[in-house]
Amino acid sequence: MAAAQEKHLAVARVWADSLFALAAENGREDDLLGELEGLVELLDRQPALENLLASPAIDTEAKRALIEKALRGRGSDLLVDALQVMRRKGRLVLLRAVAQTYRAEWLAQRHKVEVRVTSAVPLTEDLREALRLAAAERTNRQPILVERVDSDLLGGLVVAIGDEKIDSSVSTELATMEIALLERASRELISGKSYFTEGQ
Repeated sequence: MAAAQEKHLAVARVWADSLFALAAENGREDDLLGELEGLVELLDRQPALENLLASPAIDTEAKRALIEKALRGRGSDLLVDALQVMRRKGRLVLLRAVAQTYRAEWLAQRHKVEVRVTSAVPLTEDLREALRLAAAERTNRQPILVERVDSDLLGGLVVAIGDEKIDSSVSTELATMEIALLERASRELISGKSYFTEGQ
């Protein structure tokens, strides 16, 4: 499974690199990033559209007409033409991966790093600034914060800088403590010791 996913991303990276190079010829790297991210948001809102575009059972001419009707005049010719080439090559299933790898290339070229922060409550501005400074010092890149609130964390933060994950959430600490207690109980049961004291 991991190998298949890696191959999927590797193929997507080839397409993303080509798109980035074409966009760079006209100084439109930022614009194309926005269009690709907008396309992913559209797929999020309309999963039926994503299924249709990715399905090998749908006639390629029907896909061509759909792309033209939905995007020509709304998106750039670069984006629409690229989608049509991907359609002809049977690569529309890679749309999300292409957007993901294009963003990674854009970040690298702009000397930026994405910092994904999950917190139990919204971040304060002071904490945002502290995270930006810490990420900049750690990576020597300009950080872009992507924030998400998850009340299941109870407290603390989960921070991912690029591929590195730093978890200081209360829920993780509790889960770690629970595992440690279970392991201790298991060891004591095996050794014949009583895990529980009299009166419990």
